Amino acid sequence: MAKYQKNKANYEMNVDRVNKVLHLKADGFFNEEDGKSFLEDYDRIVQTFPTKEYALIIDVPDLKPSGSKVAEMLGTLLQRYMSVSFRKRYLITKGNTITVMQFKRLGQHIPGWKDGVEYVIDYAEAMQKSRE
Repeated sequence: MAKYQKNKANYEMNVDRVNKVLHLKADGFFNEEDGKSFLEDYDRIVQTFPTKEYALIIDVPDLKPSGSKVAEMLGTLLQRYMSVSFRKRYLITKGNTITVMQFKRLGQHIPGWKDGVEYVIDYAEAMQKSRE
């Protein structure tokens, strides 16, 4: 588990070994330092379990990248989500069309994003689908 809170940025990374899920939750305004910390924690945490057996749940409907550098880091992170061999990948949108549009735009140039990530309304839906 990794937990981070600084200024207006928050995130948690939880490995649920029972349900075989990595739940990434982030919200607030991320600057470069916050984005760098997230990338480092993500890289570290995915080394601690067999990712091929796990689903990835990305929970970021209220995330606000502050600036172009942070948006670039987000693109790098999406690439990393795809480069790690997860069983399934879900992005929680809470029905927010802006979130969906933002991630579709960011993911359009990342190989595998379009077909490799399923957009879901909430955590419960992601958990249900991860068991299918």
